[in-house]
Amino acid sequence: MKKCPVVVQSNKLIESRYSLTVGEQRLILAMVARIDPDDKDFFTYEITLRELSILMNVDLPYIYHEIDRITERIMERVLHVQQPDGNLLKVHWLSTALHTKDSVVLSFAPELKPYLLRLKREFTKYNLVAITQFQSIYSIRIYQLLKQYKGIGYREFKLDELKDILGLKKTQYTVFKDFYRRVLNQAKKEFEKKDKSGKFQCDLTIELEKIREGRKIARLKFIIVEQEYQEVPAFLSDVSQKNQTDSQGESVGTPPEGVKDRLIYYGISPKQADGFIKEIGEDDIQEVLTYY
Repeated sequence: MKKCPVVVQSNKLIESRYSLTVGEQRLILAMVARIDPDDKDFFTYEITLRELSILMNVDLPYIYHEIDRITERIMERVLHVQQPDGNLLKVHWLSTALHTKDSVVLSFAPELKPYLLRLKREFTKYNLVAITQFQSIYSIRIYQLLKQYKGIGYREFKLDELKDILGLKKTQYTVFKDFYRRVLNQAKKEFEKKDKSGKFQCDLTIELEKIREGRKIARLKFIIVEQEYQEVPAFLSDVSQKNQTDSQGESVGTPPEGVKDRLIYYGISPKQADGFIKEIGEDDIQEVLTYY
């Protein structure tokens, strides 16, 4: 059985300042997951439109138009990376994006090599599946930032520093209660999302301590709480995994073999399963299911 796709990034890259939509972030991380730990150089990374349909949770007929918009926007995004010598590197994520009839072929900007290739120290890795279930870009970024410190158990940020890393403009969420509700609490909700069987779908959640300077909240301390979780396949990101039981109410541990039956096992309705099979094809769905 294949392993789950794993994303490995330099901590400097995770802590850099940038702003991406959820779709753009998913595409970038899908590219990162294709990098082999022993790669000495970047390659071009081809992602089929069927794969993108699964990754973006968008019906296949619409992905043809959506991916064009996504790559166009990513090509314009600027990433700000603070370097060890104190200099600030400004770089685009992608150098090229080739659109074919059935796929998109992408190339990372070569300046990103030190942050994605042959990483031996100060890096963080996590399963791509953990990211694809989040609906908020801030949940994705906060998860990455906390995953670095999971072994330590907490991480502290200056409030302005965290907003800067998240790519927020100074005019956004100037009132803390709005920042808490739309960013911090939303991330906590997504970290604690459960499937129908009551299992968490994320390996960590947070408790938050607000540290004041005078009357103003100046710092935030994230207490990282580990939780047992059930991984959900990327293309089932919005569908809770089904906890099947037999006639006696006992849990059935092994998923069925057939593609349609297995989709139903994971909570997809028979009608939805037929639609996935028609649009994506049994072979491609089976390729994804082999990860799980």
